[in-house]
Amino acid sequence: MDFKDKVVLISGGASGMGQLHATQMAQQGARVAILDVNKEGLEETAARSKNIHTYYCDVTNIDLVREVIRKVIADLGPIDRLFNCAAIMPAGLLKDLTAEHINKLMLINYTGMVNICQTVVPDMLKRNSGDVIIYGSTAGMLVTPKFGAYGATKSANNFYTKVLIEENKKSKVRILLVCPPAVNTPLLKQAEETDQPDIFNTAFFKKYLTSSPEDVVNAVEKSIKRGKKVCYPGSAKITSFLNRFM
Repeated sequence: MDFKDKVVLISGGASGMGQLHATQMAQQGARVAILDVNKEGLEETAARSKNIHTYYCDVTNIDLVREVIRKVIADLGPIDRLFNCAAIMPAGLLKDLTAEHINKLMLINYTGMVNICQTVVPDMLKRNSGDVIIYGSTAGMLVTPKFGAYGATKSANNFYTKVLIEENKKSKVRILLVCPPAVNTPLLKQAEETDQPDIFNTAFFKKYLTSSPEDVVNAVEKSIKRGKKVCYPGSAKITSFLNRFM
């Protein structure tokens, strides 16, 4: 797809995978709208290209989400591609976490994604055109101690996206669920700076359950072009394992 002058919306565009997708799409000539609460990160990302436009948005606030997306469409036009990247990833044993902490993760990682999708996707389906890329995670599939809160949010994202795909399989809207392993972004640092899962310190994790941001972006683009429904970026061995597991 030629993305020159196409409109791309990215939640969580101020850092990590969202920032990388924004940079790549802008380089292809797309008009990129990035949403985030990180004002400094928004400015830093926008400085990378004149094609990147910033919008402060708390994805957990549905009224604000609707207002901001209306403004994006008024400013740039109908949305051709959507990336759902906004998330947080603090880790810890469930017994040590408060209900408020766990609920905050679900509110940002799952409810925030739902708010964006339910605002953007219906219009794409009406136009029968567009791409929807939703970040789930392998953490939502593999039982990992100290990832109970985060994994639950990503399990919800995984399930939501698979049902969205199934319900709209006759549509020309391309919907892709991305389930990466650990990716070297600020999100991973959140886990490392809290009570990270013990598996993070193993050779298996470092060899098979990690991937570079660039490899994930490349895998996403290849998966969309090939018409895949689920993308498991990472080594061939872990990808093969996850495909069998799922």
